[in-house]
Amino acid sequence: MSEHTTEKHNPLIYVKEFPDDGQLQIINSYGNSGFRIAKQSVIGAQFVLQRQTMDWPVTTEQDILADDLLSRLKNTDVDLLVLGLGERPKSHLPDIASTLREKGVKLEVMSTAAACRTWNVLLTEGRAAAAGLLAVE
Repeated sequence: MSEHTTEKHNPLIYVKEFPDDGQLQIINSYGNSGFRIAKQSVIGAQFVLQRQTMDWPVTTEQDILADDLLSRLKNTDVDLLVLGLGERPKSHLPDIASTLREKGVKLEVMSTAAACRTWNVLLTEGRAAAAGLLAVE
């Protein structure tokens, strides 16, 4: 028989609770050269923070610059950056990863599909993360 008390509960995983203000940047869908983020349709690459999505002026992984990423992360507490680089990333961007690591930010490179799924999990866990996403067809 189970007890209904929180006093004895010591969770292994804790899912952070957020105010229901509709501002969390959950990725609802992706494809057709864009995304649906927080119930808003956007076209092209996007850079996503917990409560803000902005256009990201890149079309390929060769367009990605460490300085641009660092400027987008300035004044945030982000310690993990997830990059979704299309259907099959060709590089894990070792030079950019090294530069970010020096600033205390870990870089994870994956497909856009995987990055969208990962972002939603990180967001619901309350992680201090950001995502850069290249659009896919």
